[in-house]
Amino acid sequence: MRFVSMMSDATLIQAHRAGDPCAISTLMERYKSALMGMLVNRVGPDAEDLYQETWIRVSRNIGTYNEQGSFKAWLFQIARRLVIDHHRRQTARIRLVYGETIAEPNASSSNRPDQNIRAAEVHAVFATALTDLDAATAEVVRMRIVDNTPFKIIADHQGVPINTALGRMHRGLKRIREALIAAELIETTRTP
Repeated sequence: MRFVSMMSDATLIQAHRAGDPCAISTLMERYKSALMGMLVNRVGPDAEDLYQETWIRVSRNIGTYNEQGSFKAWLFQIARRLVIDHHRRQTARIRLVYGETIAEPNASSSNRPDQNIRAAEVHAVFATALTDLDAATAEVVRMRIVDNTPFKIIADHQGVPINTALGRMHRGLKRIREALIAAELIETTRTP
């Protein structure tokens, strides 16, 4: 094993392509500290998930890697793109501050009074925006956000194609987001 750990990245990549299962493990161990450090710095608690996804993508795409550039640069480019995608997904989502249900927040749900006040404000705007939606769209939003129902089941329940359910969810979230922005409960800027 010690001999394998002294191999160059290019040699390890060739060994991996030839079917050596230890080669990718050695690369993972070699770059674990630097890659995790970058990911923790950029995404905090989601770093482990992105670390795993980075190596899944490396393994899937190792055949397209050309050895003109450094493997480390290629690896970090993959991780950087995953970080960007992660931030896009996070800013595009509406999260209810006080949990997974639309129930009124209570004093025991948080230790900080300002969080309880903000949660109550978000709840009120969310509930109002939900009642302003057409019935089919509101049902999709409720089923997905509150009950965490898969879109396939929502579509079957409503008797519509899955793309219709997805479109209703998109429209519903867009209107709810607009209401939260108007109430100054979320910002309009996106972070990369």
